[in-house]
Amino acid sequence: MRGRRFPFLTALGVGLTAGFGYPLVDLALACRVPVSEACVWGKAYLPLTLGVSAVVLGGPVTAVAYAMLRWRRRSRDDADRAATRPDREPTE
Repeated sequence: MRGRRFPFLTALGVGLTAGFGYPLVDLALACRVPVSEACVWGKAYLPLTLGVSAVVLGGPVTAVAYAMLRWRRRSRDDADRAATRPDREPTE
């Protein structure tokens, strides 16, 4: 499981959390006063907001998280290869 799928699944989880979490947190903050206009409109448009936010916010967050995880893994793999490679003998 920690092969090639691990960075993608981790990035997807982060993206979905950001995409679905932001509208819910925004609604929770708006509904501190349940009769406020922001709370009423927020509840009315919640399904639309969740769908749009998952794509507009979750997509870029997923892409950035995936790129960071891949970069980190490549740099770590390069360091491991350099550490296990025997030093070359100097040629004279």
